[in-house]
Amino acid sequence: MNSGSIKRLLSPYTGFIPVEKLIASSGHRFVLPFWHAVSDVPLPHLSQLYRVPTVSEFERNLVFLLKNYKPASVDDVFRLADTNGKSEQNLFFPSFDDGLAECYHVIAPLLKRKGIQAAFFINPAFVGNKMLFHRLKSSLLLNSITQIKPSGIKSAEQLLQQKFPNKSIVQFLRQAAFTDHLLLDQLAEIFGLDFELFLKQKQPYMNLQQIKELQKDGFLIGAHGMDHREFFLSSEDEIMEQISASMEFLIWEINPPVNAFAFPFTDFKVSNSIFEKANTDRLWDLSFGTAGIKDETVKNHLQRIPMESGVNNDGKKVIRTEYFWYYLKSVFGKNKVHR
Repeated sequence: MNSGSIKRLLSPYTGFIPVEKLIASSGHRFVLPFWHAVSDVPLPHLSQLYRVPTVSEFERNLVFLLKNYKPASVDDVFRLADTNGKSEQNLFFPSFDDGLAECYHVIAPLLKRKGIQAAFFINPAFVGNKMLFHRLKSSLLLNSITQIKPSGIKSAEQLLQQKFPNKSIVQFLRQAAFTDHLLLDQLAEIFGLDFELFLKQKQPYMNLQQIKELQKDGFLIGAHGMDHREFFLSSEDEIMEQISASMEFLIWEINPPVNAFAFPFTDFKVSNSIFEKANTDRLWDLSFGTAGIKDETVKNHLQRIPMESGVNNDGKKVIRTEYFWYYLKSVFGKNKVHR
């Protein structure tokens, strides 16, 4: 059973313990929740990846966070990164990955009204809708599969068998990686989907001007790799190229006050040598992972909490479960990040 399954089992039982007791027992008073999008409109390019919270659901999450924590500033985050997030105050700092259009149109206005600073992590290859993330391609294909004629399904299966003889179309689409870009494009042609037209008409990503406006409004803009490929499937040279190129774009085009990098997908299996090289070359001021509440061992690296893991997007349950899971792991000495 993986950690996600265990957390889902734990979630109903965490409501009996006051949040402050959970916070105090862990020693983690600074939390960094992150999302991708917020929308009251269905988003087929995201719907097969995670459940996008509605505006009211997201606002309830913010109410819970504001009740139990104070909003951290960008300066607070920079300061706390030096101590791996150890804070004497209850603080929270939200962030949002992939540079999706909802960040500009929906999320930023909500945060501004509530006086909350946040970070938005972008992939330069997606800015201005130049390219579509491979996982978004998978979501669009999964959403259209029930509408495909049997002859189309047969053609897709024959194409898939050439590379993945033991996988069904659904299995492949749920597991597709960056290296499967060409196969995803070929399946789209069979399914009658036009990814270029989707980018042009729907414009799922922010453009450069919108991103610059977010920075003017006091939000932190960070890098998230060039094209959101899986680092755990990449060589060290590829990882360093992704980091350096995306940070170069960030500094050249945005010039943020703090140079921040959030690892795409996860920093799991990213070796210490990557962190050492990035710090030696001063590629970033601080970096972020997605391991939830954990004791981090790398300096200036902070772990964030995925908030879209719940069925009903109940932020209160997600945060409570993270604390409870941290406590259980500490009993077995599993609450530290090991690389």
